[in-house]
Amino acid sequence: MLSLATLASATAFDAIAQETAQPSQPVAWAPSYVGSCGGCNLSGRNLTGWTLSGANYREANLEYAFMRGTHAKETNFEGIHATGADMRAAILTSAKLSGANLENARLQAVQASGAEFKQSILVGTNLQKAMLVGANFAAANLATASLEGADFSGANLSGADLSGTIMMSAIFNGANLSLSKFDGANVQGASFKDARFVGANLTGLIGWREANFEGACASNSTLLPLGLHLSDCE
Repeated sequence: MLSLATLASATAFDAIAQETAQPSQPVAWAPSYVGSCGGCNLSGRNLTGWTLSGANYREANLEYAFMRGTHAKETNFEGIHATGADMRAAILTSAKLSGANLENARLQAVQASGAEFKQSILVGTNLQKAMLVGANFAAANLATASLEGADFSGANLSGADLSGTIMMSAIFNGANLSLSKFDGANVQGASFKDARFVGANLTGLIGWREANFEGACASNSTLLPLGLHLSDCE
């Protein structure tokens, strides 16, 4: 285990190097850092287990960064570039990730209830067993994402692209799925109790006969696969 003196020395060296390279971007490299790092280049950095809660990382480059178990509650990650980032088991409760590029990122078992993912790109992203209760994915692109066992209860996915997603055993109870697209999505074993599908296109659903649509509702403009009947939304 590194001593505090060794850690402090390494931290100071990294901070000085970063400041010399980018003097307009103050950065403190420490396992517990709360501050501003907007636009920073952290591509490939190892932030595993760090505490970043409440910090500002808006539009930072986090491509292929290692952030497993990172504590980032209420952190601003809006517009970040995080393609291929490893955020498994990270704490992102109420974090802001609107407009973020998380394509092919690994977010298995993340805790992101109440987080903002509006208009984010999550194509091919792995969200297996993620906790996303009440999260906002409005107009997000989740095409071909892996959502098995994830909990989207009460989440807002209005206008989201869920084409080709694997949603087996995922939970969408009470979620807003209005205007969303499901072409080729596998929903076998998923639960959509009391979900709203106003104007959504569900014609390409796979495994819907093994999914739970109890209490779910649709509108006249909703496109349903032959044999699936939903009540009218009030």
